[in-house]
Amino acid sequence: MKTNNTFAANKSVFSVLTLFFALFLFTNSFQAQSITVKGVVKGKTTYETELLDGANIYLKGTKVATASNKKGAFTFPEELKIGDVLVFSYLGYVKKRVKIKKNSTFINVVLEEDDNQMLGALNSSKRFKSKRKKQ
Repeated sequence: MKTNNTFAANKSVFSVLTLFFALFLFTNSFQAQSITVKGVVKGKTTYETELLDGANIYLKGTKVATASNKKGAFTFPEELKIGDVLVFSYLGYVKKRVKIKKNSTFINVVLEEDDNQMLGALNSSKRFKSKRKKQ
């Protein structure tokens, strides 16, 4: 009788340990891969495509960011996971979002020129009068 109880106890301990190791191995295989991202940012206008110095690159939903150098090159300061979204922006150009994929180690981004129209002063001979109360 004593041997049957010992066998049952050993069997339950063995099954719990087996389950623990199986879960440990299973969760490690699905951890997200870290990717170091580098790239070049260019701007396309109606006349030419040029490298953008000082383009902003940030991880969507965070405050982690970097900027491109004089050659338009950048290296993102943190390792990214598959599915993260990088946002590229530059004054006068449309923002572009790039989703990180398994093979996204080098990204070549071309920003399109924005349709900006500068608003000037209206041609008016009417004098400006403030609507605030005098103190």
